[in-house]
Amino acid sequence: MMEKVYAYILKKQASSDTLLAFTHKGHPEVPMQVPGGTCEEGESPYEAMKREVFEETGLTDFFGIKKLGEAVLPGGDDEERFLAHFFVCRSNEPRDSWEHTVTGDGEDRDLIFHHRWLSPRNALLVHDYYFHVFMRPGYLPGLFTKESLLGLPNDTISLMPPTPIWQREFRKARDELMKVLPGAEIEHIGSTSVPDLPAKPIIDIAVAIPDPERHIHAVKRCGYRYRGEQGIVGRLYFVKGSSDNRTHHIHMFEKGSELYEEHLLFRDALRKAPSLARDYGKLKLNLWRKLSGNRKSYTESKSEFIEKIVGNSHRKNL
Repeated sequence: MMEKVYAYILKKQASSDTLLAFTHKGHPEVPMQVPGGTCEEGESPYEAMKREVFEETGLTDFFGIKKLGEAVLPGGDDEERFLAHFFVCRSNEPRDSWEHTVTGDGEDRDLIFHHRWLSPRNALLVHDYYFHVFMRPGYLPGLFTKESLLGLPNDTISLMPPTPIWQREFRKARDELMKVLPGAEIEHIGSTSVPDLPAKPIIDIAVAIPDPERHIHAVKRCGYRYRGEQGIVGRLYFVKGSSDNRTHHIHMFEKGSELYEEHLLFRDALRKAPSLARDYGKLKLNLWRKLSGNRKSYTESKSEFIEKIVGNSHRKNL
């Protein structure tokens, strides 16, 4: 079986680690990647990793090398399955970005790669979350700070690997809201509520309560700002966090609301069918890479998938 290697090269910047990735200069259709390639005959995975990193980046100053693990993965259209070895290491490279002409005897020889360091919020721009198995919970997310894994600037799109932090933050928010909203139904919704699903790192909370307008001030006392219906009739919308780091959304509905039930329907469908969640995750990642500068288009482009589940057009903030 053919063997390949991949290197997650990390660099400490400010309060969080960043990940080295590259694009192919002159080939915008090729997705962003991390250094890696095929093991040569008689070469160990460790030796292959060091060679590929040098050929593709020019770096020699990297250290703290550790093998994360390995996985058998499907090849391309004309390739068989292969064994992939994943490594993590560190670098003190001072450059924020650089171009490097690939050396060696591989098919990428003489191509120009543009390298840059990705923040945790952009790490999933790399090729395919489902391919990079060690970007899933328990691996790379564990290298990033909590502050990097929760919250986004307003009107920004960013998908991140799932992390248990999201579940803990929901429970914390739910417990606080229950003190001021007795008798309310409070549920974790959106992609952060679905295991193993890439998501915008914002906690979406659905609240169902009789006469919701009477409880606006109670929610505001918990640190949320009221934003009205925001285009969805029958929903009271609240946000928490600054415009530079929005962390929570509350969608409050009248108890028994069809809108509230649709949020739960879509969440539960993804939780019960991992293959459905996987398809949704791939769609989100593809749309993010294509429409990263247009949050409205990104949201609207998910509608067909969501409508197949909920059967109507109320989907804007799922």
